[in-house]
Amino acid sequence: MNKKILFSATATEKRVALVEDGRLAELVVERPETSRMVGNIYRGRIESILPGLQAAFVDIGIGKGAFLHASDVDPSLLLDDDDTPDFVQSKRKMAAVMPIEKVLDEGQQILVQILKEPIGTKGPKVTTQISLAGRFLVLVPDTDFIGVSKKTSDERTRRRLKQIIAQLKPKGVGFIVRTIGLDVSDTDFIAEIKALIEAWKNVQNRALEGSGPRLIHQEPGITTRVMRDLLSDAVSEVWVDSREDHDEILSYLRNMSPHLCARIHPYSEKLPLFDKFNIEKDLEQSLKRKVWLKSGGYILIDRTEALTAIDVNTGRNVGKHDVETTILHTNMDAAVEIGRQLRLRDIGGLIVVDFIDMRKSDNRRKVEDAMRKALKDNSEAVSQTPLSKFGLMEITRKRVRPQLQELYTDVCHACNGLGRVFSPATIAGRIDRWLKRADPGSLPRELSLNTHPAVAAYLREDHARRIKDLEQSHQITLKIVEDEELDQDEFEFYAPGSDRPIGQKSASERQ
Repeated sequence: MNKKILFSATATEKRVALVEDGRLAELVVERPETSRMVGNIYRGRIESILPGLQAAFVDIGIGKGAFLHASDVDPSLLLDDDDTPDFVQSKRKMAAVMPIEKVLDEGQQILVQILKEPIGTKGPKVTTQISLAGRFLVLVPDTDFIGVSKKTSDERTRRRLKQIIAQLKPKGVGFIVRTIGLDVSDTDFIAEIKALIEAWKNVQNRALEGSGPRLIHQEPGITTRVMRDLLSDAVSEVWVDSREDHDEILSYLRNMSPHLCARIHPYSEKLPLFDKFNIEKDLEQSLKRKVWLKSGGYILIDRTEALTAIDVNTGRNVGKHDVETTILHTNMDAAVEIGRQLRLRDIGGLIVVDFIDMRKSDNRRKVEDAMRKALKDNSEAVSQTPLSKFGLMEITRKRVRPQLQELYTDVCHACNGLGRVFSPATIAGRIDRWLKRADPGSLPRELSLNTHPAVAAYLREDHARRIKDLEQSHQITLKIVEDEELDQDEFEFYAPGSDRPIGQKSASERQ
């Protein structure tokens, strides 16, 4: 499989695309106002304990209380410095069944780490079981545990890696070998163990400074994080359209994986990077309810509060043989596309797939195997059930951040939440890309931008910082005009004194 990673940065957002065999497989988006929190470590204060839920709410200084479940409370909170090893073990077993109100007290200060991003009105989910991720290893403090990625089932490989880490690591700290670390050298492990232990010492020192809720450790930004988590020997090329990001990537790789530096390429063509690799079309498709399949069938993706429902239909696939064969081909095609859409849309929680009913048990097993194979590349924990007699399959996928739909769209107020429209932040990004596509020689230096009032208000926030960024990036002067006759996903550019829009009416007509 041919894999590429594309970094595209504008004044309004950074986007990173993982492309597999020419198609968009994963998308990571970061905006200044929505920076990622998963992995951040905070010093928090217990606000309240809810025995009925076996949970506590923790003030970490972000405005929303963080949710801490009893299952995410580290048993080491019960330990004393003078406990003997045998007594430590007994306390750990005891903590597994001890009520949360016996472990934590209101007002108590504890270190917590973000497990799941805030979603909607819900605050983040946190754990006291801290870990620090590196490129090849994950450090787990206060334990001698050694683990290996579940992506490999080869017991010889697992035993070999555990023996290597056991010889290299100091006592009192555990490590988990990540998937990307399955084939690296001892030298790489030594360097990363040293770096992770130093990072943990810094966390401990910062945790002792001052008092009250505060951020103790912040995960790296999108650029370094993607290189750490997605770049492997399977990725043949990395294209970057920002000089700043290009330099950051090379600086990181020179220390961690210098042999991969040759795969990093700067991109400076006028055509936007995502247009060059035909990514925008895939991204548009990822926000639609209906997804067509190669066979002529299609799937419908509907999201509810409790689950995501996916319905498989034969559509235009009338088949060439018998009905059972036609249905099998459609279901097999759907399984592949569903696996891709779960990654691309970042759908988490419970997913129920309604496959088309099949009579033969062998065909049902083929679809189950195809679905299992399609889910194999998911970076998040995922599981599936066998097909029921009604053709239903349940899939659970770990949810750590809002879905792509939540990031790129807002609830439509005109239809009371039954539909969705592109958010002002997304339209701002499209305005930025429209200007980048435009021919500088034919574009006036002074422009009027007609937008929906919601988009205009978004651009004017923070003392019109976004407008100034657009003007500076494209060497123009912008006059923002609110136009209530335009839909929220439409905008128009006008030259001074002209009553005809320039080029196009809306971004969606070109993307």
